Amino acid sequence: MEIRCKNCGTPIPAEDINLANALAKCRQCHAVFSFAGAVGLPASAPTAPVKREKVPLPPAIQVEEGMSKLTLTRRWFSPVYIFLAFFCVMWDGFLVFWYGAAMFGMGAEAGGPATICALLFPLGHVAVGLGLTYTTIAGFFNRTLIEVTRGSLKISHGPIPWWGNQDLRTADLKQLFCEEQVHRGKHGSRNYTYDVHAVLQDGRKHKLLSGLPSTDQALYIEQAIETHLEIEDRHVPGEVPK
Repeated sequence: MEIRCKNCGTPIPAEDINLANALAKCRQCHAVFSFAGAVGLPASAPTAPVKREKVPLPPAIQVEEGMSKLTLTRRWFSPVYIFLAFFCVMWDGFLVFWYGAAMFGMGAEAGGPATICALLFPLGHVAVGLGLTYTTIAGFFNRTLIEVTRGSLKISHGPIPWWGNQDLRTADLKQLFCEEQVHRGKHGSRNYTYDVHAVLQDGRKHKLLSGLPSTDQALYIEQAIETHLEIEDRHVPGEVPK
């Protein structure tokens, strides 16, 4: 029997199907859905929870938990931002020198074609410098605040403004899981980051957090939220193994 994605209709390969939990993941649209009804099982058929070792608290995360509220605070800073700070100083310093030379010297006639070309040529480098500098400043000062109550899951980043703030109803959450992202660089180098996703009650996948630097941080956040909301941990195809 062929199983197709309920969202886009793409056939699901066998390796992305979990028969024990009657769940499947679509590589095309990334939807995670139950196929219990398609194979004659009740859509609400219970599946066995996964028994896994507890993930220890990572150093970058602080936890405050009471009877009705869980608060996780993750600081962004890591030694890589020290390197990025030096790199930004060199990059931005060169651009300042370039524009100073273009506007006030180097033998070019002020306002002439050579000056205009010198001003326009490095605009792409300026965009990269601004983005990298902003990201580095955020890395030094920002924290991610995750607040979980029985009614809501709120995620915010600050104090430097950043995208990805969220406010979800916990009643819409069915399962949480983590995914690994591979970033390929020059000369075949690879860098890995980790995302935390939620499977919603309607089967859609919703990204909660992205770009986490380690599996420990991603898996701990998943574990803490599921434990506080009493969500049984179940396997999702494609998730990071614990």
